[in-house]
Amino acid sequence: MSTWMVYCAEKSREALLRALGVIDEGITACFANGCDDLRERVACGEPGEYGVAVGPASEGVSDINLAAAVANDGNARCVVLAQEGVSGSLRSRAARAGIDLVVDLSEIPEEPRARSEAGPLDGGPGVPAPLVPARRGIELPDISQRAPILVVCSGRGGVGKTAVASVAACVAARWGMRACLVDLDLSCGNARGCFGAPGKSDLASLASVDGVPGDDQLRRLCVSAAPGVSAMGPCDLPETAELALPYAGAVLDFAAREYDLVLVDTSTTFTDAVAQAAQMADRLVIVSDGKTGSISSVARMSGLAIRLGVARTKVARLENRADPREKTNYALGRAEVGLEAARVFRVFDGRQEVGDLLSSGQAYDLAEPGYPFADSVATFLAQLLQELGRLPEHDEARRAAEGTRSGRLRSLFGLRREAR
Repeated sequence: MSTWMVYCAEKSREALLRALGVIDEGITACFANGCDDLRERVACGEPGEYGVAVGPASEGVSDINLAAAVANDGNARCVVLAQEGVSGSLRSRAARAGIDLVVDLSEIPEEPRARSEAGPLDGGPGVPAPLVPARRGIELPDISQRAPILVVCSGRGGVGKTAVASVAACVAARWGMRACLVDLDLSCGNARGCFGAPGKSDLASLASVDGVPGDDQLRRLCVSAAPGVSAMGPCDLPETAELALPYAGAVLDFAAREYDLVLVDTSTTFTDAVAQAAQMADRLVIVSDGKTGSISSVARMSGLAIRLGVARTKVARLENRADPREKTNYALGRAEVGLEAARVFRVFDGRQEVGDLLSSGQAYDLAEPGYPFADSVATFLAQLLQELGRLPEHDEARRAAEGTRSGRLRSLFGLRREAR
């Protein structure tokens, strides 16, 4: 007999018990009295002692954030999120947050129920019922065919998020990958400007769609930015940004199915759209530039990400505009910042020339190997993809992952003259 710790609103207990009876065979369910109680009891148990089920809650932390936090704690045998009317976007977000299974309560038959034991762990009356044989074990979502999602964020403006995301998309395209750059700085994003990309990709237009946007509707928002690079977003009008917030998950889910790599540029603040992206991310890259306020902004972003349920092992730190003559500042990864497990990358300072080239739409040219800025972005990208097991079979990608330069160093001055 296996034991499950459960947290949900009282009105959802019966449905959740039925779901557990279908999911596992021969189980006992114990109700926690709150979010903290659930996490504490699971953490105090033996590793793998409890399965955890989180159902619809009437108040407090959102259900998916709680389930993701328990998954991130790492002591549960498995974590199940149960909701009514589950969408594909929710399943994708949950999978990327480390949640093992999402159950649609509206699809659970009436007969099977788990047994609820009264006792010190139980927050409500027992629900006696015969245990019904069910399928064995947990069916894990298959996301092996989806593209990795890399989300670039920071707690300050002007640190170079857009430059890094744009050039990384171009580098990936040069390696033969189909890259999609999603601009979730919905009000003031300018990622497409780095390519001089024409055409419209107004994410706010999704608000006119009845229900969940279909692939054809989302595909129309993909703008060709450069060879092998497509761009989506932001909103045409800053005042319409709020209309696009609910659709961020659907946009990223679509992009992850259609492309080989998804890079997400974000706003300085964590809007609902950025929070969805963070929870779906395979890697959340927090960018700093070493200026005054860097430590505090990194600390705020990392703390917020962890509260959203992002696993610490999915967080990376990127030190932009680094001086190759100086050592990496590992102080930013100290435990109180919440980045003790984060890998640190460095992108070398491209100085004013990089800004000039991006503002003139030359991101693809800037990504050519041989420039210190481009080479360090390539190394950062290749090593992340290697961690995820998605490094493409390409000589430049392999050299970048090894941290070796791909050729003679070049000067940006020639490109800068062409931009004028």
